[in-house]
Amino acid sequence: MRTNSADSTYRLRSQVSVPKLLECGEVSHWWCTHIAETMPTAIVPSAQIAAALEPAPIAGIMDITAETEFGNLPLRDFLTHPQGGARAIVVVKNGEIVAESYPDLRPEQSHLWASCAKPMAGLLIEHLIEAGQIDETNGIGTYIPALRDTDWSDVAVRDVMDMTPGMDCEENDQTRADPSSNAIRAFLAEFGVPHSGKVETLLEVLQSSKRVSTAGEKFEYGSPCTQVLVYLAEAVSGLPWAELFRQTVWTHVAAEGPLQVHQSPDGVALAHGLVSSRLRDMARFGMLFTPSWRMISSKQAVSAATLARIQCGTRDKTFFLKGYDGPVFTDRFGDDSMLGNARQWDCIWPDGDFYKGGFMDQGLYVSPGRDLVIAYFSTTPNMQMTRYLRPIATSDLLA
Repeated sequence: MRTNSADSTYRLRSQVSVPKLLECGEVSHWWCTHIAETMPTAIVPSAQIAAALEPAPIAGIMDITAETEFGNLPLRDFLTHPQGGARAIVVVKNGEIVAESYPDLRPEQSHLWASCAKPMAGLLIEHLIEAGQIDETNGIGTYIPALRDTDWSDVAVRDVMDMTPGMDCEENDQTRADPSSNAIRAFLAEFGVPHSGKVETLLEVLQSSKRVSTAGEKFEYGSPCTQVLVYLAEAVSGLPWAELFRQTVWTHVAAEGPLQVHQSPDGVALAHGLVSSRLRDMARFGMLFTPSWRMISSKQAVSAATLARIQCGTRDKTFFLKGYDGPVFTDRFGDDSMLGNARQWDCIWPDGDFYKGGFMDQGLYVSPGRDLVIAYFSTTPNMQMTRYLRPIATSDLLA
């Protein structure tokens, strides 16, 4: 699927649209590494010299098997499977790279994080909570004047963090197929595409959202929910989201390259998923949640209290499974041992590990107890790489 010629580049750039990207095909494959050519983008640099992640390969990791739609395959075979869609994977243990492969990407290329970026939005809210600037029991309208006279107003910050707002912004098969759903309207607004003849702003879409159930009843996955956290962080801090993330987190991270935060036409950081970086730098973000943070950051970005809220913040299993996406994640992993979701992370396990996945199968898996991070990029509608995460993490090879 590689496209190198100038003619191919022009053709693919001209075809970028929400429907085309949702196809997960050739256009998506190109766009995932060229987003900054198609959207306004904030470049977020680090102030640190890049910290090397030293190689310490464990060959057996590539032999770990999982049951996929292509059969029971070792990881090395899945990575090169013609229908697998894998582009790159890195496994970091104790701050060292124990496995790495780039079957369809160059290490220096930036690639879409998709929803793996959502914990970035969550982390900034954790900082503001710990600074005493946000009380997570307060309603969103307490902090965001533009949402004060809307149905978002009395939705508690914690319910937005846990994706249980009771609002009509859930992403599921029905809403993704409905061009009038708020989930699709939000995506159209982010790309400056008209809905019913009018180009809406993302804020206008959120303001028009309606309550459909009681907040806190079930897991309701939706990117508009994360975008409320972006507006929340900006309203409380008085800074653009990308600048706040730079000052709070990224300036301290010894990254190999800048973070790219892609924006809507009116300059809103689309931190629910339109973020790009090199793969190792996504892994470095994951390392902030592990004991190895000292190896890649000049400052602790994730406090013990923040980590505890993630690992111990799940609601009961019924809450997780009652929502559309709880069963989706158990199927994706072929595993139902996770406790649930919390704080913008999709799954948290009893051993303290947690995971965030993204569109076209991007993945970030963090095991603070094992001092382990697994990060990968893909371009595929089939979320199959996920099947390898728990087998890798729980392998005796990494004990």
